[in-house]
Amino acid sequence: MNAGIVGGLGLLAESFGLITGILILYFFQIRNGKNMGILYGATSGLMLAMICFDILPEALDKGRIDLVFCGIIIGTLLGILLDDMVPRLEEKCKTYFSRSIGKTGMILAFGIAIHNLPEGFALGTMGHTSIESISRFTIVLALHSIPEGIALAIPFKKADTPLPILLIMGVFLGGMMGIGATLGYALSSIHENLISTGLGLAAGIILYIVCGELMPESRKIWNGRLTTIATIVGLMAGILLLYN
Repeated sequence: MNAGIVGGLGLLAESFGLITGILILYFFQIRNGKNMGILYGATSGLMLAMICFDILPEALDKGRIDLVFCGIIIGTLLGILLDDMVPRLEEKCKTYFSRSIGKTGMILAFGIAIHNLPEGFALGTMGHTSIESISRFTIVLALHSIPEGIALAIPFKKADTPLPILLIMGVFLGGMMGIGATLGYALSSIHENLISTGLGLAAGIILYIVCGELMPESRKIWNGRLTTIATIVGLMAGILLLYN
C-alpha cells in the first residue's frame, strides 16, 4: 500500500457515496425525514463499529496505549476546532451567493469539504494496517457519504442545478478526502510510533463526528425510535462486516 493508492481509495469512497446519494435524490425522491434519519443513524452505527472493533484494536496492538490515548485526545480537540471553524467560515461564504437555495447548497458543500479532510486522514492512517481493514473502512466511508449526497442534492435540485455539475462536485469533494488520506498516510509513515498516534487521532476525529454530529443530526431529522434502532442495526452490520 502506498500514498497514491490510499489517496485514490479516499477519492473513490467519497465520490461513489456522494454520487450515489445525488442520483438517489434525483431519480427516486428519497428525502423525507424518516428515511434520512434512518440513513444517518445506520451510518453512525457502522462507523462506531469500525472505530471500536477495528481501528482502536489495530492501534492498541502496537502496545502503546499512551500514544493511542494521546491521539484520541488530539483528534477530539481537532474535531472541536473544526466544529468552531466551519460555522464562521460558512458565515463568510454567505456573502458570495445571492440566491438563497444556491447559497444553502454551496455552504453545505463547503462544510462537507472541510469534514472530508479529517475523515480522509483517518483512512490514510489505516494504510499501515491490513488490506482487509482499509477495504472495510473504505466501504463504510462510502456508505456514510450516501445520506450526505442526498442532503447536498436537495437545495441544488430546487435551484435547478444541472445534474452533471452536481456529479462533478461529488468528484471534487471526493478529492478533498483523497488529499486527507494522502496526508494521513504520509505523516504516519515518518515513525512507527506515529502509526499508533495517527490511528488514535483518526479514532478521536471520527468519534467526535459520529457522537457530536451524525447521531444528533439523525435525531434532529427524525426524532423517533427508528433512528435509534437504525444505529444499533448499523453497529451490528459493522460487526458482521468485520468478522465475516
